[in-house]
Amino acid sequence: MALKILAANTIERLCCGAAPRAPRAPGAQGFTLTEMLVVIGIAGVLTSMAVPAMRTFVQSQQGSSAAGALVSSLSMARSEAIKEDAAAAGVIVCASSNGTTCDPAGVWNNGWIVLPPAALGAVPLQVVGALPAGMTMTATPAVASISFLSSGQAPALGAAFVAFRLCDARGATFAREVEVSLGGQIQAAPTVGQDVSGAPLACP
Repeated sequence: MALKILAANTIERLCCGAAPRAPRAPGAQGFTLTEMLVVIGIAGVLTSMAVPAMRTFVQSQQGSSAAGALVSSLSMARSEAIKEDAAAAGVIVCASSNGTTCDPAGVWNNGWIVLPPAALGAVPLQVVGALPAGMTMTATPAVASISFLSSGQAPALGAAFVAFRLCDARGATFAREVEVSLGGQIQAAPTVGQDVSGAPLACP
């Protein structure tokens, strides 16, 4: 009897076009307040760890870029002096706050320029802008400019060499140094926090 009823119902659905019922979708479940607070807490911890690391990375990149830019400018000036046979006036690298003229005060933080020999005109061969905020660059002994002659030498330094020291808020441990000798040799210290000879640096 039960089989007859089941068969009748099946035939009725087929002949009358009755659509089978769609299966009921499982109910959607959202986050609870506790779960949401846990996720927010984890995100906060990760952010607090990532931000200082990112700041350190940026400062290190800025220091490396500034030292590289100085080496590039000094090397360019030396090469131009040799190429243009700048025996008298020389090719000059000097501190500059306006990107066109030398700053007699020698504030290198504001940037620097490379000037050709006077006979070739006064338009800078290269202009480098101010250092990032919080970074300083000092020359020892204090000089406002360095002049390279056709020999590649820089005899007007007034010392065996001039050391440029770049520092930021992290102190001497992360300082960088670039040296220029009387003979025109340009060296960047290979180790952060040390000078060319390997001695620890000091920041103002």
